[in-house]
Amino acid sequence: MINPDIETDEIKHKWNTFFDEYDYNDRINKLRSYYPDEKSLYISYNDISSYSSEFTESLMRDPYTYITIGEEYIRENIGLYNNKIKRINIRLENVPDIPGIKYEVRNVRSSNVGTYISISGIIRKNTEVLPRLERAAFKCPACGEFTYIGEDYQRLSEPAVCDHCGYNKSKLKLVPEESEFVDTQKLEIQEDPDSIDGTSQPQRLSVIMEDDITGTIYPGDRVTVYGILKADQKRIGNIMLTEFNIYLGANNFKKETKDFENIKINDEDEKNIIKLSKDPNIIDKFSKSIAPSIYGLDVIKKALVLQLFGGVRKLMKDGTRIRGDIHILMVGDPGTAKSQLLRYMTLISPRSVFAFGKGSSAAGLTAAAVRDDFGEGRWTLEAGALVLADNGFVAIDELDKMDQRDTASMHEAMEQQSVTISKAGIMATLKSRCSILAAANPKFGRYDPLKTITEQIDFPPPLLSRFDIIFKLIDTPNRDNDSRLAGHILTTHRIGEIYRSLENNNLDIKVPDEENFLPEIDKDLIRKYVSYAKNKIFPRLSNEAIDILRDEYIKTRSSSEDSIPITARQLESTIRLAEAAARARLSQMVTINDALMAKSIVDYYLKEVSSMNGKVDIDILNTGISSKQRNELEIVLSIIKEVKEEDKKAPEIDKILEILKSRGISKDRAETDIAKLKTMGQIYEPSNKRIDVIK
Repeated sequence: MINPDIETDEIKHKWNTFFDEYDYNDRINKLRSYYPDEKSLYISYNDISSYSSEFTESLMRDPYTYITIGEEYIRENIGLYNNKIKRINIRLENVPDIPGIKYEVRNVRSSNVGTYISISGIIRKNTEVLPRLERAAFKCPACGEFTYIGEDYQRLSEPAVCDHCGYNKSKLKLVPEESEFVDTQKLEIQEDPDSIDGTSQPQRLSVIMEDDITGTIYPGDRVTVYGILKADQKRIGNIMLTEFNIYLGANNFKKETKDFENIKINDEDEKNIIKLSKDPNIIDKFSKSIAPSIYGLDVIKKALVLQLFGGVRKLMKDGTRIRGDIHILMVGDPGTAKSQLLRYMTLISPRSVFAFGKGSSAAGLTAAAVRDDFGEGRWTLEAGALVLADNGFVAIDELDKMDQRDTASMHEAMEQQSVTISKAGIMATLKSRCSILAAANPKFGRYDPLKTITEQIDFPPPLLSRFDIIFKLIDTPNRDNDSRLAGHILTTHRIGEIYRSLENNNLDIKVPDEENFLPEIDKDLIRKYVSYAKNKIFPRLSNEAIDILRDEYIKTRSSSEDSIPITARQLESTIRLAEAAARARLSQMVTINDALMAKSIVDYYLKEVSSMNGKVDIDILNTGISSKQRNELEIVLSIIKEVKEEDKKAPEIDKILEILKSRGISKDRAETDIAKLKTMGQIYEPSNKRIDVIK
């Protein structure tokens, strides 16, 4: 409601003077020409502040009154008010992020109600765009004339009597065809997790978008919304409460156009980053700065460094997208520091989200269509962790605890880097361009080196194949290694005890062995370095790097006759790692050394998790069994079919084992193959001594 104590004519005069002085009349005339495709006049905050500091201050303090009068002035005095043109919006742009305007959601208070503020964060939910009554037309049953009522948000106001004849015996009838509507949409904005204390829960605020800015923001978008903070009285049924809900009536918004836009890098930071990039051992320095209190794991830490920087995201002319983000899975015994590594990576990675597999559903990780009070009973779209971390990093601990139906929902998010929702009439595709670092435990507690990785975790092979790198962490007794590990852990605890004892004492003493437990590069500098590299460095493959990667790929593929060592997917993983290595050096070109480093990491992981009898076979990851074993299973199955056809009945197991022995397959291997075929649903056992093929 416009403040009655304010001189409307005086404000209109100020708007008139401002429009003349800053040449806005030409824009207004263009607005009239393009109406209704364009309904908003965008006014720079800088022009208003240059015009009058008093006018600027009044506008920020009572924006509803000043903007409403300005919009009315445009309609009345510049010829825009007619039967076709109903609504004009004044929207402010270039609003600075300064104290008094810029607020965190958790810091918004009752004193801000009615003022112009800005809020930054992530869009968590949105509703569909719906029409809202703005000017309701009520027809009098006695005289047939219309009474018009301006409507507020949420509540319908009805006239008590007819404006023309005073008729009041019954309610006047609402006529939608003669009423005026405006498009409206409700959003929920959540604080950016990077901007709050790790122990705090992100706060949320509802945002109401109206008219031509509706339908332009989606869950997962990082935005700054400018608008008027409003209050709406709570109620239980028809009982009005003394408490109010607050929401932001959006006037304008700004989407982030760059990755990690919220990380500010000044000139001094840029000098330090460029200086640091000149170090020839920069990647080793980064790897030593990742959780220095965790002993060893050198190859894994180096891979995590490359994951931080990521490869180059490509968009081809035909619309094909090639992801640049690197996905890593760690599988291993309890107590091998998997969870600590995940936690540490979320601390140093810009825009990071941490999730637990045990407490996450498919909707919690990807997105969901939900129906709750936010949408007043309508279906709304809610973003999950992978969408909220768009252009960032997601750490998922205990991924093995997730239901298989939920892990299946990650397939699209990991490869296509999008999440498609098709439910309750909502058809939407959200972006999930993020790197995933996941940790899982073997299903029997400890990792068995004699079994394949697919036999030890309940992941479908298609999901495993989407990880660029898979590391296994085994706690194997070794006297020398155990001695070094025990010494490292004991020293870590002693240093921690010293730190604790010094907390309440102003003592300046040297902590023994402290330098071995301090990161070589500070966490804040790592975050700024990564942000700088991902925004400004987009390396290209050199001819030499292309040659070495092609030759190594062909050489590896032709190294085995009875197995497939790698596929094109592993070549793409190697390219992403090589690009990340170049980006870590702030180099615009991928060199031979970058390619060889990437190849060595991929070879290391394939040898660890995708080899059998010393031979690498990617089918172990892609299908769960090796190429040789699959061929052997086909032989066993064909023999069972042949014997059944000859005997005209289900063959005896002993007879099958004898035939397989004559074909060079030992009894133990044959029994294992028969058990595998049972598990795969190819055969069954009608009696204790016979087997039959499932048709």
